[in-house]
Amino acid sequence: MKRHLNLGATLALLLLSIPASADAMRCKNALITEGDSTAEMLLKCGEPMLREELSRNEENQFGNLVQVKYGERWTYNFGKNEFMRFVTVRNGMITDIENGPRGD
Repeated sequence: MKRHLNLGATLALLLLSIPASADAMRCKNALITEGDSTAEMLLKCGEPMLREELSRNEENQFGNLVQVKYGERWTYNFGKNEFMRFVTVRNGMITDIENGPRGD
């Protein structure tokens, strides 16, 4: 019975150590989270390596397909031993933070 308890405790600790999602990113000594403004991110993290416009095709009132911009994806590269971060921005607010591959 004691062996089963030890195994259960070990599994629980392993599950707690796995990151669920990248809802935040650290820039030096600052923490950026979803819901923060782009102004705050620029002050704490500086300019991103890349900014990409996010757009999709939508049908307008005349039935024509038009390209509509709905946000931006900012890419931060924090160096060789760190994961790159992809930050989705909509209306000046951070809506999503994702891990990318290791940086250069």
